[in-house]
Amino acid sequence: MNAIAHGIDLVECTRLQEVIDRHGDRFLKRIFTPGELDYCGDRKRRIEHLAARFAAKEAVMKVLGTGWTKGVRWTDIEVSNDPAGRPAINLTGKSSEMALQLGIETVLISLTHTAGHAMASAIGCGKI
Repeated sequence: MNAIAHGIDLVECTRLQEVIDRHGDRFLKRIFTPGELDYCGDRKRRIEHLAARFAAKEAVMKVLGTGWTKGVRWTDIEVSNDPAGRPAINLTGKSSEMALQLGIETVLISLTHTAGHAMASAIGCGKI
């Protein structure tokens, strides 16, 4: 497998919290999948986990070269965790179509967060 594209993003946790405070569930449901909201739900450091997932979505959009355009929805990009806790990216809808057009078969993701910031690095990999 070869690296085809890379994306990185950094999110301020306080800024995300302000948006959630202002727009509540409407914002959360537009950005995050039910699985992501369940995972972050009752965690002690919930905002950091949500911010890391937001950063991951932004990083993947950079891998795809789309930003928030070309029909890609926030919920087309989902961060899940394997049984060992490693994050993984699941693409659906338009994001999956675009990845296939680019020759991307999988997206590797790395997340990190502190009380103030969350960061994600995504690498789109394929056989090209």
